[in-house]
Amino acid sequence: MKTLSTSKSVIALVIAAATSVGAMSIANACTTAVYNNGEVSISSRSMDWYGHDEAQVVGTGKGVQNEYSATENPVTANSKYATLKINSFLKSTTAKGNGVVAEAMNDAGLEARILYLGREYTAFPEGSPATPDVSALEVPNWASDNYATVAEVLDAIESGTVDIVEAEICNLPNSGGHCSQAPVHYQFADKTGDKAVVEFVQGELKVYRGDDAEILTNNPELSVHLEFSANGKKSDGSIHPIDRRLRAKEIVTDMYSRNVTDNTAAKNAMKAVAHSTFAGYEQLDHTLEIPTVFPTLWTVHTDRNAGEWILDRYDTWAAEKYDFTMFDVNKATETVLGQHPVTK
Repeated sequence: MKTLSTSKSVIALVIAAATSVGAMSIANACTTAVYNNGEVSISSRSMDWYGHDEAQVVGTGKGVQNEYSATENPVTANSKYATLKINSFLKSTTAKGNGVVAEAMNDAGLEARILYLGREYTAFPEGSPATPDVSALEVPNWASDNYATVAEVLDAIESGTVDIVEAEICNLPNSGGHCSQAPVHYQFADKTGDKAVVEFVQGELKVYRGDDAEILTNNPELSVHLEFSANGKKSDGSIHPIDRRLRAKEIVTDMYSRNVTDNTAAKNAMKAVAHSTFAGYEQLDHTLEIPTVFPTLWTVHTDRNAGEWILDRYDTWAAEKYDFTMFDVNKATETVLGQHPVTK
C-alpha cells in the first residue's frame, strides 16, 4: 500500500475518517484480533451494539441441507463440516428468518464472522443470473458449513463460483423497526494462520490477506485503517473503531515481538485485546447527541486448534465454554447449546 507522503495528507485522512465515525454515531465498534504463532491459533472478538441481542450458541452436525439466500438461484448444499455458531439479534428478521449468525467456527478450524461496515461504504454487486447466490447475511453460515480453509473460501468468492448479494435486515435493536440493507464486512481465519478480510466497497470486491487482515473493526473501510497504521498513528483512549483497532494491533504486535508460543500465555495475553477494546458494560457514550449506554454485549475467545469457545456476556457473571464434544457432529441436526438467560 502506498504511504501518504505529507503530514497534511495524514491529517486530512484522520479528519475524513473521524467524520465517517461520527456519521454512524459510534453505534458499532466490534473488534476482532487473530493470532497464530507456533502451536497457538487463537482469536478474540467483541460484539458491540446498542440494545440486547439475546445471543444463542448453536451446534450443527454435518449433512444439514441449507439454502444460503432467498433469491431465485440460491447456493444449496449439505454441510460438509460440523459447526459452532452464535446467532445474534434473534428478534430481527431477514428473508431467511430471525436473527443472523455473527460468528461461526467449524470442526476443521475455519472461523467466519460478520462485523459492521456502514452503508456509506458497503454495497454488493448485482451479480449474474447464472451464478448461485449467497446472501450477504449468510456468509458465515455458508463458509463454515462448506470450507476448511481461508484459501477455499476466497477461491469461491474471487473465482465467481458464487455471488454475494444484497440482503435486508429489519428490527435490529434501537432501529425503530426499520429495515436496512446489510451493513457488513467479513473476516476469516483458519488453523494454518491464514486470515483474510473481505469487503464490498461500493460494489467493488476488496480482499486483504496476512497481517493486514489480523485486526478488524468497523467504519471506515479497512484501507483507511491500514493507512493510519502505515503512518504510525498511535491509539488513544476513545471508543472510536479507529482507536480500538490500533489498540488491538499494538497488543498483537507485542505478542509477536515477544514470540508468545505457549497456548496458555497467548490466551492470557489475548485477554488484553478484549479488555482494551470493549466499550464498557454500562458506559455512557458522550459522543452521541443524546448520550446512552453502549455495551459490549459479548466477547468470544476462540482456540481454533482445540475447537473451543469461551463466551463472556456483558450482563451475566460466569463465562461459558463450548466445544464440539457437546453435540453429535455426525448427526444432521441443530442443537441449542446456550441461550442468554434474560430476554429484553
